[in-house]
Amino acid sequence: MSETGHARNIERFAQLINFVEGYGADYDPANPAIALAALNAKKADADLKMDTVTDEMTTWKMAVNDRQEAFEGIRKLATRIVNSLEASGASQKDIDDARTFKRKLDGARAQALVDDPNTPEDESQGNSVSQQSYTQLVEHFDNLIAVVNGSGFYNPNETELQTATLTAYSTELKTQNANVAAAAVPFSNARIARNETLYAEGTGLVDLALLVKKYVKSLYGTDSPQYAQVSGLEFTRYKL
Repeated sequence: MSETGHARNIERFAQLINFVEGYGADYDPANPAIALAALNAKKADADLKMDTVTDEMTTWKMAVNDRQEAFEGIRKLATRIVNSLEASGASQKDIDDARTFKRKLDGARAQALVDDPNTPEDESQGNSVSQQSYTQLVEHFDNLIAVVNGSGFYNPNETELQTATLTAYSTELKTQNANVAAAAVPFSNARIARNETLYAEGTGLVDLALLVKKYVKSLYGTDSPQYAQVSGLEFTRYKL
């Protein structure tokens, strides 16, 4: 279910509460879980859980964007490194090895494997194709650094091409990968907590809404205008 779908369930639950409040003293269920106070508490908890998901999603997306920005230009930089190595007088074997890792970088995916916040699965941890994940990009770049550093000839005057600068860049890329992974954990946990509040069997917001509908049906009757009010509120279940 999309984030919009979760929000719709909460919105309709709020409408349900408004109808219930309108029934006044008539609404007096024996089940404390669907008493008006309990319904308001569930609504407040659902709002809090949704806000937490939004906050954690924002943090995670910022980390993803920062990582994407950090990786921009890695292929052009690799091209410059290989060209500098070729101009240095390095052996053909070292040049060929460098070109191999450059090709692997060129074949890598331009964007991250992004976890879809509309699904419970963590797609960012899925298997990528053709060695195209961000982690593998760093691995290929590190291998390229190792080749040029070990050639005995690579010693460019350009600061941005020097091995110390390249190593520092590699460290930054690894930090960005770690930041995305770290941000994914509270985001995932927030969604789990949100889903429990909305969809736990028997105690979730959706199940409580259905119980309220049944109680109103029993209170006023199937053909009553009161039941017509609440019966039209649709709630969508989400499988935990």
